[in-house]
Amino acid sequence: MEENNKPTQGRTKELLDEVKRQFEIESEKIKQLKSDVYRDKDFTVGKFYAYMGPNYYLDRKALVFNIFIAPSGDSADFYKKEAVKHFPDLENVETPFVVDLFAETLIRILKMDIDLYINKYSISGDGEDYVIAVEYLDKEIAIDAVDLLRDWFRAISEDRDFNFADEFIKLQEDFDKTLFGGPTIYSLIEAGLKRDIPVFYLFEENQFQWGYGKKQLRGRSTTFDTDGIKDTEFTMYKDMVGDFLMMCGLPTPIGKNCYKEQEIVDEALKLGFPVVVKPVAGHKGQGVVTGIETEKDVRKAFNDIIEMSEAEGVNFEGVIVQQMIYGTDHRLLSVGGKFAAALERVPAFVDGNGTDTIEELIKVENDKEIRLDNARSPLAKIKIDDDLTDYLSLQGLTLQSVPDDGTKVILRRVANISAGGVSINVTDKIHPENIQMVEDIAGYFKVNCLGIDVLSADISKSWREGNFGIIEINSGPGVFMHLAPAYGGSIDVPGLIMASHFGAPEKSRVPIIAGANISTELAANINGKLHELKPDIYFASLTDEGIHFNGRFFHNNPDHDQNVKIILRNPKLDIALFSHSTDDIYDFGLLHRGADMVILDHAEHAQEKVLKGQLTGDGVLIEISDNEIKITQAGQEQIIPLSDGDDAAVKVSEAVSPYLEALIGKYE
Repeated sequence: MEENNKPTQGRTKELLDEVKRQFEIESEKIKQLKSDVYRDKDFTVGKFYAYMGPNYYLDRKALVFNIFIAPSGDSADFYKKEAVKHFPDLENVETPFVVDLFAETLIRILKMDIDLYINKYSISGDGEDYVIAVEYLDKEIAIDAVDLLRDWFRAISEDRDFNFADEFIKLQEDFDKTLFGGPTIYSLIEAGLKRDIPVFYLFEENQFQWGYGKKQLRGRSTTFDTDGIKDTEFTMYKDMVGDFLMMCGLPTPIGKNCYKEQEIVDEALKLGFPVVVKPVAGHKGQGVVTGIETEKDVRKAFNDIIEMSEAEGVNFEGVIVQQMIYGTDHRLLSVGGKFAAALERVPAFVDGNGTDTIEELIKVENDKEIRLDNARSPLAKIKIDDDLTDYLSLQGLTLQSVPDDGTKVILRRVANISAGGVSINVTDKIHPENIQMVEDIAGYFKVNCLGIDVLSADISKSWREGNFGIIEINSGPGVFMHLAPAYGGSIDVPGLIMASHFGAPEKSRVPIIAGANISTELAANINGKLHELKPDIYFASLTDEGIHFNGRFFHNNPDHDQNVKIILRNPKLDIALFSHSTDDIYDFGLLHRGADMVILDHAEHAQEKVLKGQLTGDGVLIEISDNEIKITQAGQEQIIPLSDGDDAAVKVSEAVSPYLEALIGKYE
């Protein structure tokens, strides 16, 4: 019987082997088909969403997007070999999976190769996709950075040429054109971020806000809402400022504002050559011509300023002619009425080598890393323009001249950093009487940050010894040059500005009550309790009904984060309450950072996760369920039972009352 079965068993085995072989063939086909599908989808990005503050994915402003990465694709090490060529520090960063490498590389791209203050990201899942959330400054630049990285990694996987370096340079150039590309404004934003001072952009006003409510500071560059508008305006009129300084007995060159060509020529003849000609309302040295020796050059300088005004579409307000003062250009800076920094500014120059032309020497100079001319480089490029070639001509030179070895060729009359000038920190060299002079001048102006431009043969000698002249005063001066001079140590002027306004970083905040599903009734009860404790308090609340100021309805913007901004922007605000629904958290995030009290009324997962994450170290957590109110502070718990007949809003307002008095005085 067994013998008769053997052939049958053999055929069965053959059939089973054939089925298995066919199954493996089909499996390989399916696997290949899936691989082809994955390859087409690999590094597909989408669902971009930009949050202006803490959100479900990150505890701060974040760009969130989905990305598909093929599970059977190349390893992280495969891509890392190329990524390290551009970002060497990645070599020492753990990136077990491709998505980790993608996020780490994205952070470095967003830093723009100038160490922007961008550091945090998170990775989560959404079906087959990963979800990456990353800190950002400008939304469009951040999206472009993701697209650039996607294209780069795709090219690596397909073994295609991709010039990442050139594309990265284009992205950096685009960043320089954004609100954050200006070195002064970015340094002020970073000064806030590094000190945990909240910073956000007010789109409608085209300015930034540091801090909340009555603690806020608003501005663009170093011109702030706290500056006196008349004082700021006054500093723009160089002729009037000169008269004021002269009245005070301070050293400033004699001059006059002229409106007609012949008038300025006659005045120059009275003063005696050499003279200086400059626009009344100029900036960054534009239109300034020094060392003028002839009537012809006076006329040219006058007409050039008129043409410049017409080209810029600004009203012609006159041209100043002044005595020429000899000395080195200096920027002296005050912050909050106190001397802060001194910078010597040397006009752009090149050193001859006996071989190269001036034009070639300029190219070599511009190729230096110190002259990258971006938001963080100490020096700007030396631009070849009419002012430069005209000044060379006065020296009997052209761009094709070959200076002798060791010969220094000055390229411009003015020493402004934006014109390629060289900056040298001399804060520790300035004479005490010159410091006192700066503070005396600052005392007359309600301007937080004041720049005083002087010519001095030796800044370490008192202005009373002569060879010293105040050229002009500037409100809203650039400050990055003090933070990153070409030579000498750094002076953290942005930090001094933050300190002059806020004192300590925590003083930038007002107390915030944040919560889930806080009713208008509960907000009204808390308003009443606060006014019992302090009748003149200014309290704002945001519930699903909208904004209330001191219990009075104001507005309900359809965008939740706009409502939050309306409250934080109010300069009278003492304490704020924000209720955030689950939809608000997913759609808008919080905008505000930090909460001194968190009230969770039957909170859902997203509300609980995000709001608990914003609770300060000594904050009060109040959790409301059907049968109890649980209060937690500093690890201590208190349970208040709730019964069916209780008015929850009344019970909760009574429960929080003992904590409100401490809240009122928290940031005073």
